[in-house]
Amino acid sequence: MSVDPTSKNLIKSCPFGSGFFLPANQAWQTLNIFHRYQIVLSAALFGLFISHTGPSIFGQHDANLFQSASLTYLALTVFSSVFIRQPYLAYTRQVQFKIITDIILLTVLMHASGGITSGLGMLLAVSVAAGALLAGGQCALAFAAIATFAVLGEQSYADLSHAFEKTAYAYAAVLSASFFTISLLALVLTKRVETSEQMTQQQRREIEDLVQLNDCIIQHLQSGIIVVDQHHHIRLANEAASQLFGRPMTLGRPLSEASIQGEQLLTRWQNVPTENTATLSASSTSPRIKLRFSRLDSFIDDTYIIFLDDLSSVDQQIQQGKLASLGRLTASIAHEIRNPLGAISHAGELLSESSAIEKEDQRLLEIIHNHAGRVNNIVKSVLQLSRQEESHIQRVSLRAWLAEFETHFNEQFGLSQSPFKITLSDDINDVHVDPNQLKQIIDNLCGNALTYGQRDSSRPVIDIRCGRHASNQRVFISVSDDGAGIEEKNVAKIFEPFYTTSACGTGLGLYISSQLAELNQAKLSYCANAQGGSRFTLHFNHP
Repeated sequence: MSVDPTSKNLIKSCPFGSGFFLPANQAWQTLNIFHRYQIVLSAALFGLFISHTGPSIFGQHDANLFQSASLTYLALTVFSSVFIRQPYLAYTRQVQFKIITDIILLTVLMHASGGITSGLGMLLAVSVAAGALLAGGQCALAFAAIATFAVLGEQSYADLSHAFEKTAYAYAAVLSASFFTISLLALVLTKRVETSEQMTQQQRREIEDLVQLNDCIIQHLQSGIIVVDQHHHIRLANEAASQLFGRPMTLGRPLSEASIQGEQLLTRWQNVPTENTATLSASSTSPRIKLRFSRLDSFIDDTYIIFLDDLSSVDQQIQQGKLASLGRLTASIAHEIRNPLGAISHAGELLSESSAIEKEDQRLLEIIHNHAGRVNNIVKSVLQLSRQEESHIQRVSLRAWLAEFETHFNEQFGLSQSPFKITLSDDINDVHVDPNQLKQIIDNLCGNALTYGQRDSSRPVIDIRCGRHASNQRVFISVSDDGAGIEEKNVAKIFEPFYTTSACGTGLGLYISSQLAELNQAKLSYCANAQGGSRFTLHFNHP
């Protein structure tokens, strides 16, 4: 298994050879444990010797040497506490310093206490084992070799100097062999630990990569995704879900904070699992959303996933189909009406030119002419509705578009002084809409405002505002007037076809405008101004 040597989680503990690494945290923890062991051991050796409470074998050959060596051992161990886990002193250097110091000073203490037969040589085995665990690799064998040379060297020196009555080469050989045995066993153990850590690191990296990939896929899905726990707290949500609900999804917060309706539908599904789909509209300015609920059985705790689908495109396709069918029907009806209507109008004109018409009959001719003209306008509107083409949505700069619209509108109605008061927020740039259909909508709203929504006909005012909804950051355009407004009892009917309170109106203007808005995945709504008058607002589906 390959290992990244640059990983901050691994340490190359032995400078000899390659490919041997130890987990950083584990290595430093083991070094700290060994350091505490050195402090306790050195303090015990020095303290027991000074207080004369230790074994009589301590320093029996050379008391001064034992005292000096044990004091040096204690001083070096305490002094090295300053450098534990310091970045400027590498881990490998600290390990080498501690193990080699142990081997040298323990060998001196062993000699001062009567040589290898004193039993202090077994402390060297602990240091060799610690070196194998701390350094591993070829360093483990190197420490065993150094300890072997130290033991054999001490035994040879004692033999040549006749320091002791008896030699113990056999004991030295056995002790040296134990060093290598311990090193090999420790090496096998550390190798297993290293392999296990490498596998853990590899699996951790793979899991992290999968988590990032999963998060990337979820965030780029067009459908909204929300994962909630058994308490309906949000565990995961993508950007699409935030846009559809019109508010940010805060992880760990209750689903009800994002959508009370969504939380209620989830509870209903839990009570009736067969009804796993539902439809809602987060707000009056938001599109319809289809919710699908599912339980994640692989999780230990009850965890649920909610899929959110924007039905705007589906509604748009349905609306286009309805308009196409309605268009074909109304077109045929309109053509059938136009032919006799033309005959009626023509007959009325001929009759009005007759010299035999009396004055009291002129009023009847005017009624025929006016209502024939009204029916003709209705036929024109119906034919216009039937000829509506599919929307060609594109990016439109609202600032430039409104300036052009104002010019054309004033020319169309022959206005020498513009009635418009246009206000745009600084953050309004472009919207996605069919510019021709947008013109039809705003043209109709402004035409109604100019005709029916003015208190002072000599100084008409049409207020157009463009901004963003605070709740979902979606763009809107509102058209307001200062007229008498619409009676509350009639508000629910204003977007119905053929509904009008005007004697000369067709009742199709607002209906056509609302249908065009839906074709552009937008929504047209009405509300009364607080200061009087009417305000129609076109809510766009896209930010």
